[in-house]
Amino acid sequence: MGPPSLEILIGGSDRLVNPFPPSSKGAELFLRIEPLLGSLDLVRHSSNRSRGLVDELLGVTIEDLLGCPIGNPDMAQAVKAGLLLAIDAWEEAHSVAQDLDTIEGSYWHGIVHRREPDAGNARYWFHRVGNHPVFQQLAGEHTSQGLPSLTAFAEINSSGTWDPLIFIDLCESCVRVNTPELKAELQALQTREIQLLLQHCVQEARCEGT
Repeated sequence: MGPPSLEILIGGSDRLVNPFPPSSKGAELFLRIEPLLGSLDLVRHSSNRSRGLVDELLGVTIEDLLGCPIGNPDMAQAVKAGLLLAIDAWEEAHSVAQDLDTIEGSYWHGIVHRREPDAGNARYWFHRVGNHPVFQQLAGEHTSQGLPSLTAFAEINSSGTWDPLIFIDLCESCVRVNTPELKAELQALQTREIQLLLQHCVQEARCEGT
């Protein structure tokens, strides 16, 4: 059983929104990365990664990636960490994330370790994130559109706010005990989480007005 359609989760098309400016290298790369992100497992599988895409991402400048002047270089590097994570380039994503002493660096670092899987390490990094705007989006867009209260979402959002630590616990449970329906929900939520964090990092990396 594959992940439920994102249409079920977010009330729109099951095609992910490209967060990059249309003429940028990032926009072109995202079109190729999108199918890999949509099928990204809860646990890393480095054998699934595309060596060609990894080399392209490591070689592209952040200016070419975003196709515009960079206002926040750390945020631009966070974009690269997210794209590497999306293609299951675990080691490379970890290397970029751990060099970023920022909230977004901690967020990507947390997802990387959640997928390692190393729940304790993931919790440490999400504690450093604090309350991120992406949490509000993940919780708000679902409830505001009156979408079905899926089991995983209901538990993660049980207090009325997105709780990344419960997300970690559910992923850890899925790794220990194969629960196909829960895993499918978590994968779909993970896809949306990564997309929203990428979108946030792209927007914050660009110079104002570009």
